[in-house]
Amino acid sequence: MNRKLTAFLAIVALIIFGYAMYSWLAGMKTPPKKALPPQLNRYVKAKTVKYENLPGVIETSGRLRAFDEVVISSEVSGRLTRGQHLFKSGQAFRKGDLIAVVENDEFIFQLKARKSKFLKAVAGILPDLKIDFPASYENWMHFFESVKIELPLPQLPKTNSSKERIFMATRNVLNDYYAIKSDEVRLSKHQIRAPFDGTIKKVNLQIGSVVNPGTKLAIFTRTDLFEIEVPVDEKNINLLKLGANVEVMDNEGNINRTGNISRIGGVINQATQSVSVYVVVKKSKEMPLFDGMYLPVRINGSTVNQVMEIPRNAVFNGNQVYLLKAKQLQKATIHISKINKETLYFNGIKEGEELVMEPVLGITETSRFEIIR
Repeated sequence: MNRKLTAFLAIVALIIFGYAMYSWLAGMKTPPKKALPPQLNRYVKAKTVKYENLPGVIETSGRLRAFDEVVISSEVSGRLTRGQHLFKSGQAFRKGDLIAVVENDEFIFQLKARKSKFLKAVAGILPDLKIDFPASYENWMHFFESVKIELPLPQLPKTNSSKERIFMATRNVLNDYYAIKSDEVRLSKHQIRAPFDGTIKKVNLQIGSVVNPGTKLAIFTRTDLFEIEVPVDEKNINLLKLGANVEVMDNEGNINRTGNISRIGGVINQATQSVSVYVVVKKSKEMPLFDGMYLPVRINGSTVNQVMEIPRNAVFNGNQVYLLKAKQLQKATIHISKINKETLYFNGIKEGEELVMEPVLGITETSRFEIIR
């Protein structure tokens, strides 16, 4: 029994000794070195940072609209008759042209009757004026002779004293005079005259129709002056001033006329983060303008001082770029001063740094870069 136990313990001791020796020998073995991947040499376009003063030119585009477009409504009642031109859509006219007439013979005869009655009243006070106010008699006599039934009343003579004004007021001369002048103004509203050079965009009633006060007759559109509403990025608004020169181009990019900034909006479009700028453009004989045209424009804004121009795709995360230092790329934050269609102006990095001018993807710890000028 003792011999068996001794043999078993010897075997166990041998196994333990063998495992210990294996562990000791394994710990002395040098682990194999990991093979490092080869360094990758890549080439990027870069440019040395250098600041200068650059022009604040802003390129954008917008829809051309007539500077004025008015709805013409009748202020009096009567029958609509033709003026100097056809009362039809598309009819062109000049400022001051008689476009249509709202005829009302009854009102005209009533006005003439009021003038006749007024003339009689003035004739009735002339003898009293000659006695009581001899200094004013000649003026009123001249006024009386100047009154014509077919023409507007002339200007009323000035009164020389409070006593004379009281005299005129008690005889209802002043009241009758201004009542007639009011009717003359109303009579002028029977004639529809063009407020500007333009065209009839839409006709609501035909000639011969009966109209009442408030009846919409037509829509007049101006054709000698236009306005373009263009969106400008809110970062560039500080470069613009009222009256700034604007070059208006055709769809081929050729400059065919110039305009000026008339208004700058005060509200940012939340969808586009832009501000509306309004450019006034006058009619030109070289190339006609039509309401609704879509035209590109170039606005000559203020000079942007001490900036550098780079492609927009060289910027990532809104305002970050890559700098190349010791063949490695480092992120840097810039301050954007102006955004163009394909480029932008920036500063905020020290001059002399090498700035990557293109987007870079797939950067690893072992990536190494060389510059392509």
